[in-house]
Amino acid sequence: MSTFAKRTISNHMQGMNVPATNTQHTGAGPYNSFCPLCEGAETEKFDEADRREYLHCPVCRLIFVLERYWPSFEAERTRYDQHQNAPGDAGYAAFLDSIAAPLGKWLAPGSRGLDYGCGPSPVLCQIIEKKGHMIDRHDPHYFPAPPRGPYDFIVSTETFEHFRRPGEEIARLCSLLRAGGLLGVMTAFWSEAVFRANWHYRRDFTHLCFYRRETMTWIAAAFGLEILWCDEKRVVIFRRLP
Repeated sequence: MSTFAKRTISNHMQGMNVPATNTQHTGAGPYNSFCPLCEGAETEKFDEADRREYLHCPVCRLIFVLERYWPSFEAERTRYDQHQNAPGDAGYAAFLDSIAAPLGKWLAPGSRGLDYGCGPSPVLCQIIEKKGHMIDRHDPHYFPAPPRGPYDFIVSTETFEHFRRPGEEIARLCSLLRAGGLLGVMTAFWSEAVFRANWHYRRDFTHLCFYRRETMTWIAAAFGLEILWCDEKRVVIFRRLP
């Protein structure tokens, strides 16, 4: 595991945050704003739309919004309550199976896992439980009880884009995962053309971070993970290295 990851995990365990975002821009050129994933300081303005500015980190390729654009906890909850993710929706179940199916290929029978950011209707948990595994629920709005690792696997679907401080959140996930355990992530990857073309993912005001395939490669190197599988669009399966 890299020195960066060890420091970030240490900071998380001590209840510390990554460096605070400086929202002042002194003119043309790089912003004086730390990347919330890699802590890089040379972030650049990428776009301005939806009444928000989007910054890009050339180190890890994360796009993110500054703290002043973060929604309140209450506004987030109101938005999440509008989601229509019913267990009986065959289309939604098929969407979730795009991560459950590849993840299942590497899981031993009866594995114990965690759905991190499961939302009010943990449909993915039901899919995974039907495959013979045990899975806990965690969501700051709906299932706030602290997770109790270590886990054999963790899934986080349509959650990474909501992270305010992704470096700290990913460190937390790694601390909950046993050596050799799997981390399945689902979040739509950005491309410049799609991002600037009124992308629905960008327009959601609760989406604060946007990742590329290169970002996932950086995450693997920084946090002591390896990429086992990626669909090159939105799903990545990591394994935590010993």
